[in-house]
Amino acid sequence: MVPRFSMGESLQELSGETTLWIVGVNLDLVSGYALWGGGDPDRFLTDGGRLVLTPTVERLIEELPGSGPHSFRDDERFQTFRRQVRRAYQPGAEGGDESGVYDFAATLRAIREREVLYAPHSGMAADCLGAALDLGRQYGEGSVGYRTARFGVLDRLYRATWGELEEDHLDYVEVEAAFTQLIDWIESTTR
Repeated sequence: MVPRFSMGESLQELSGETTLWIVGVNLDLVSGYALWGGGDPDRFLTDGGRLVLTPTVERLIEELPGSGPHSFRDDERFQTFRRQVRRAYQPGAEGGDESGVYDFAATLRAIREREVLYAPHSGMAADCLGAALDLGRQYGEGSVGYRTARFGVLDRLYRATWGELEEDHLDYVEVEAAFTQLIDWIESTTR
């Protein structure tokens, strides 16, 4: 599991300007740091079709691609982020917000314990499903990730986290199975 880190004011300002954020992603067997954002639509950094997920923030920064088949290759904001992030990121920096974390593992535990619709789990569940939808969209609407996050039981879970659907419309066994399938798919996209 990767923890949140203090972004420091410089990294927070750079991320705000470029709309690119270093985020933690905790899955089941794999966890690490990823680059996410970019605006409409938000996306994750993929390189050669694989999700870039690294064990440390420093390694992610070192591995930001300059060219090639990555998901931000024609994005000037990414090039700005890539050029400036080494100066902006200061390990242990004071100030700024904490980084974001998409904690799929904790959300799966909350599903199993039937607590996913209650704070703080509901917010994390909604964030994870939104992030999974962003990643699924990158692989196409026919991808397992997109279909699983967008339709069926996980769409009902998403609506329930926002109070648009009552809890009795959820079959937690089905929700757990679909969420596990989603985590497995995301792990299969990592390098």
